[in-house]
Amino acid sequence: MRARWKLVLALCLIVVLGSAFTPALGQGRVNMEFKQAPLVDVFQILGQLGGYNVLVDPSVSGEVSFVLHDLPMEEALDLVTRTTGYRYKLMGNTLIIASEARLKSEFGTEDFSFVSLEHVDVEAARNLISLVVPSVKSYVDPELDLVVLFGLTSDLQLAEQVLRQYDRQAKSGVAIPVQAEPPVIKEISPEDNLPLHAANVLYADGITLLEIVRRHLPQREFGWDESLGKLTGRTTADEWEQVVALLQEYDYPQFVLKGILTNQDQTVILVEYQETTTLLKLGDTLAGWMASSIADGAVEFTQGQRSFLVRIGR
Repeated sequence: MRARWKLVLALCLIVVLGSAFTPALGQGRVNMEFKQAPLVDVFQILGQLGGYNVLVDPSVSGEVSFVLHDLPMEEALDLVTRTTGYRYKLMGNTLIIASEARLKSEFGTEDFSFVSLEHVDVEAARNLISLVVPSVKSYVDPELDLVVLFGLTSDLQLAEQVLRQYDRQAKSGVAIPVQAEPPVIKEISPEDNLPLHAANVLYADGITLLEIVRRHLPQREFGWDESLGKLTGRTTADEWEQVVALLQEYDYPQFVLKGILTNQDQTVILVEYQETTTLLKLGDTLAGWMASSIADGAVEFTQGQRSFLVRIGR
């Protein structure tokens, strides 16, 4: 018995010394909503909100769509990495994202962790860990109701979380409902020449606007001059006012909102425009439009008196 206690004390000393040099993720909670967002950009946003530099391995690729509410930063990062087949490691103030094999080969430091259980059998706990986090090795001491874990730091954190929740809720489970708002689709209603009018189209696709105007005033003829970027038509003065109103409604950049992520300090959005994704905070501008407000899964962009809303995935 004395020899075993010496072993436990020695392992505890290793853990205490190791933890003194192991950085921890920020303690804030985050809300996340992404729709077909590039995975690299998602990791960049998470790192930015956590106050870290971010290094993403070139092998990391793909897009993700999910909605997560009120999660600790660490749990959110762990969910995103694991559900996409990757892992993370903190080195100082730098967050590294890569495959598990890559992290082990380049940065693979492993550690011990001890979890004392009160309400569940330690053998059952070890079986659970082998299923949920198979990369973590475990040793159990039934006399002490103790589970000793060995593996990568990020894997140990998940294993500890699983064991403690399993122990706390041995007789019940908790389900976390996640609701995603359906996208709001805004439709235009068609209504019912003389002088030739022309208007500049600054942002939108000219052919698309031409079709919208033709549907709105089918009795008139309109044209699109690609070289000048102008929409032309022969209409009455009242009808042209309707055309101008349509242009103001639809002539805005074709932003695609890929994601919104918030914590207690700030909100970051991920916007795709002209095949490029950009990270923005409130007050930042893109193509001359300022991200002015965020509410109910939508971002409002303003330019002078004009404004438009962009929702996730649109």
